[in-house]
Amino acid sequence: MNIAGAKVLLTGGGRGIGRFLVERLAAESAEVFVLERDEALCAELRAIEGGKVNALSCDVSSADAVDAALKQVFDAGFDPDVLVNNAGIIHSEPLVNMLARGVDRVHSRENWRRVMAIDLDSVFFVTGRVVDQMLAKRRKGVVISISSIAANGNPGQTAYSAAKAGVNAMTQTWAKELGAMGLRFAAIAPGFIDTPSTREALSEAVLTRLQQQVPLRRLGNMDSIYLAVRHIIENDYLTGTVLEVDGGLVI
Repeated sequence: MNIAGAKVLLTGGGRGIGRFLVERLAAESAEVFVLERDEALCAELRAIEGGKVNALSCDVSSADAVDAALKQVFDAGFDPDVLVNNAGIIHSEPLVNMLARGVDRVHSRENWRRVMAIDLDSVFFVTGRVVDQMLAKRRKGVVISISSIAANGNPGQTAYSAAKAGVNAMTQTWAKELGAMGLRFAAIAPGFIDTPSTREALSEAVLTRLQQQVPLRRLGNMDSIYLAVRHIIENDYLTGTVLEVDGGLVI
């Protein structure tokens, strides 16, 4: 599939990696529609030069919100060739905090549900509706979901690791279910990527330590994620795989 002229639906494109992907895809002449919870960020996206980006405010962790938003998208005549499930949050919390006391020692059930809703449920909700539309329109398409190397199990990230492992499992399942219909599914599992949010969340000392653990001795850049997205879109024989973009880091 060629990126130029492709219709790409992307979730969570207001900032960070998502925003970078939107801008790069639009620059490659793709037509991009973004589902982003923050209306102010939606307005910024709609103002991107060239008019190739549209955006609609939507909380993709809500099934009802997803159904309503996608009805608007489809009714407007936007039938995706590509879906990029990018929306998500990073959450760190051990199963049991041995330094705390009482019931607060155990991983918050509220945080568990919040991470699952945003990182896993959203992929299920959006993909189901978009794939159904692809089938109804007899369109061949590709679904790319942003996972993480934490899916292998990262200490201190119970909910996040579980959600991303679920994303990988759904990707591989759907590839087997729907490959005969001309639909492809792949996931991208980034390692530590140099983004503003990474810089805000981690001290320079921690970043230096992390870079020493990466065989390439540096953090990844956002362009490495875009190149992975482009590779998946353009390679029509690629499906059912989790493409690790991690500089060789294994956790």
